[in-house]
Amino acid sequence: MAFQQILRELVMSIPGGIGALFLDWDGETVEMIGARPFDADDHDLKIMGAYQGIFLTQLREICDRISAGTPHRFKVEFASTKVLCCDLADGYYLVLVADAVTNEGLAWQKMEASRAKLLAAM
Repeated sequence: MAFQQILRELVMSIPGGIGALFLDWDGETVEMIGARPFDADDHDLKIMGAYQGIFLTQLREICDRISAGTPHRFKVEFASTKVLCCDLADGYYLVLVADAVTNEGLAWQKMEASRAKLLAAM
């Protein structure tokens, strides 16, 4: 299954889904999909995705320093959106941007399914 199709299915399966990105260890977008217009363009989504990589790297370093284990996912909330991020393999990671009112449990469940599909396709 193509990366873009996996991302499209992810965003479309979540009410309030705005966009999804598959990024590499440098924060470069491998593939992305924007599901609907909002107050940001594709460049803005790519920047949001890249910053999640920075946060994930820092979170890994902190967790390693305090022997807390390896972080696998995290969320950043804003007034009108939430950004969910999970690691994949070899420094790659997945980002979902959604409305603030999106059902987070459903979003994490769908992200885990998409994560498995991306890992199989890598």
